[in-house]
Amino acid sequence: MDPLTLLASAVIAQGGYGYDQGNHGYGGHGPGGYPQATPTWDDRSDGQFFEHSQPIQELTLRRIIYQGDCPGESIQPIKNISFLAATPPAGKQRIVIRNRRTGGYTDREYDGGRSKSERFWISLGTKQHGSFLAVQPGENQFRWKLKKATNPELPRKGTAVLYVHLDDQVSYRSFSSIHEDAYCPGEKYNSTTRTPLHKCQFGYYVLEREGVCPNGNKVQLGNQRIYRN
Repeated sequence: MDPLTLLASAVIAQGGYGYDQGNHGYGGHGPGGYPQATPTWDDRSDGQFFEHSQPIQELTLRRIIYQGDCPGESIQPIKNISFLAATPPAGKQRIVIRNRRTGGYTDREYDGGRSKSERFWISLGTKQHGSFLAVQPGENQFRWKLKKATNPELPRKGTAVLYVHLDDQVSYRSFSSIHEDAYCPGEKYNSTTRTPLHKCQFGYYVLEREGVCPNGNKVQLGNQRIYRN
């Protein structure tokens, strides 16, 4: 049996890492005076997140704040995240991991032959994004639930906790290109029947400029009248 399955089995045998207000499960003594093992999972959860097969209780998301021509921000998601519940993968199970704080969730494969769930990404947000699990800065509490559970004697649902930090970085972002469009007054939307600029009725044409940001967003830079000599 692999180490992750052994870990899950130990959690089942101990009834999970339930929250104990008197002892908190940290190296105290259980019934009968026997020492309790110090848990590796949060004492309020019976599920564990993994990054590249390493158990984690917290992670840091990198947020880039853009200034300059194209202000805004972007979040770089954390990839290769998986999940292990108190009940190990088996059969044709799937597991739904839902963030109680955001409502976002991910529905992943959790079948036999796996040591953990199918991998997914974590990113900042408030909604469900398929293979993305949305989180917010600070403490995020989750509920997990098995679908097509194989063993009715094992837990089908439980909880997990993940702490999220933000690493803010500031960057300048300029236009990747600037587009110009010239047309006679009133003919902006005439794509095939525009009057030649030197024949504009009122003696001038309009020059319109538009900046294109690296992410594809467009910023209107205004227009001006160009009079013929």
